[in-house]
Amino acid sequence: MKVPCVDQLRARRTKKWMAFEDDVLPFWIAESDFSTCPEVKDAIRQAVEDESFGYPPPPVDLQPAVADFYQRHYGWRPNPEWIAAIPDVVRGLFLGIEYFTRPGSGVVVPVPTYPPFLMLPKATKRETHLISAEGGIDPKAVEAEFTRGAGALLLCSPFNPLGFMLERETLVELAEIADRYDARILVDEIHAPLTYDRPHLCAASVSDTAAKVCITVTATSKAWNIAGLKCAQLIFSNEADVQRWEELPLLIREGVSTIGQIAATACYTEGDEFLKQQIPQLRSLRDYICEELPKAVPGLKVNKPEATYLAWLDFQDTPLAEDPARLLLEHGRIALNDGRDFGEPGVSHARFNFATSREILDEACERMARAYRHLA
Repeated sequence: MKVPCVDQLRARRTKKWMAFEDDVLPFWIAESDFSTCPEVKDAIRQAVEDESFGYPPPPVDLQPAVADFYQRHYGWRPNPEWIAAIPDVVRGLFLGIEYFTRPGSGVVVPVPTYPPFLMLPKATKRETHLISAEGGIDPKAVEAEFTRGAGALLLCSPFNPLGFMLERETLVELAEIADRYDARILVDEIHAPLTYDRPHLCAASVSDTAAKVCITVTATSKAWNIAGLKCAQLIFSNEADVQRWEELPLLIREGVSTIGQIAATACYTEGDEFLKQQIPQLRSLRDYICEELPKAVPGLKVNKPEATYLAWLDFQDTPLAEDPARLLLEHGRIALNDGRDFGEPGVSHARFNFATSREILDEACERMARAYRHLA
């Protein structure tokens, strides 16, 4: 797949490329550097030609597109009529906590985690119940927090930033525990198309109980790199949740972008070939950084993800351990996510986005080596 040169990437003027000075290479936020899927560009171009700039229609094209994509790729076809369009995944998780969990109940957050997961309990005025995600999600740890009053589990599947995928047995057990404690599992599947060695398994699909307790949120923003178009999907898997959703005021349920809805539909209906080309390239890049980054920074441990284009880097045994992101920015002019933003286990860690070209990754290795040499 083609990756534009650095000057062309900067010309995109997206958050990834605008947050730092021009001499800094960004490997932080989860935007990829690949050229946009041609079919998606065509759909957007046609929408502009048609002047599709008004309020969005009901998602009658998007709903079956999502359901059919899920069937093709994950072996589960959700009811198209139970799929809602919303602006973004974090909004969906917020609404899930606010309107589909026991009032006032706490939220279980496995850490290290995607930083907004740590903000959501506070935003909904709920207590945060932290558990460890290192080594996977432990159902017994989740159950212990449910006994302390938590009423929801925020589950990123595949998991960001550690990149692991959840096993069927774990998902079945989590669903049974949630049902036993009148709790909900809010599942973020935004990275689901980006798996390397086996298909994603949808949490809501593993049992009738899972369908009852899970609410799934997803989007095309990671796999096709269109986060700025603001169209995610809430996938309900039981009728009671659908009825509850339809009772909510339109003010709460609306906000999706018209062109985002068109683009997302194109991703799901015409974007399979793009994924087929992207996955092998990402797998090669993943393997490359797992081999090369420890050479650049002796002592560095690189977590090899099963999914996502995000690697979790452990600098504890390196001269950068005190503050890896700051020191790499200062001495290497390279921007990574500060691991501390992902929770206490992120101390001496950083998250690295490898969805770019081999040439840019080579430069990342050189800059990290430069920072290491300066501090060693």
